[in-house]
Amino acid sequence: MSDFVSITVDDSQLQAALQRLEHAGVDLSPAMRKIAQALHKVTEDNFAAEGRPKWTPLAEATKHARLGGKKTYKKNGELTAAAQRRQDAGFRILQHTGDLAGNISTDYDSTQAVVGSNKEYAAIHQFGGMAGRGRKVEIPARPYLPLTTDGDLQPEAREEVLDTILRHLKRAAGV
Repeated sequence: MSDFVSITVDDSQLQAALQRLEHAGVDLSPAMRKIAQALHKVTEDNFAAEGRPKWTPLAEATKHARLGGKKTYKKNGELTAAAQRRQDAGFRILQHTGDLAGNISTDYDSTQAVVGSNKEYAAIHQFGGMAGRGRKVEIPARPYLPLTTDGDLQPEAREEVLDTILRHLKRAAGV
């Protein structure tokens, strides 16, 4: 059974804009759908940039394992052809199999927009912590969701959300 992590972002500008919409009697579902899409796009951009700010580089042990572990080198010390191909392809952080980046989902209703992943290991990569057998391996935080370490929306996400709300307010007001 996996544990679920819930993050609530408290942003006064965002809350004030949402309250204006609510008081205007406007259905927020279209705005929340666009906000969810924007949060998904910012998350994809975070994967493409390998973090904003940049994520902690992969450990040498991780790189060695990705090259093929014990089957990485020939007797003469050179990389095997398969290991050389893997090395040439690069070591994309959090994208080795593509499962995490490929399983980002969104949801929304009239009051909220949500972005996240249902992968069991998603939280350990977002927040960092101890993992592995006996919880002996330290995994550094590599926040891929559009949040700062303080739990605020990262600047790119905040701009998208506020722009979306502003456009929605203008449409609701007939401007």
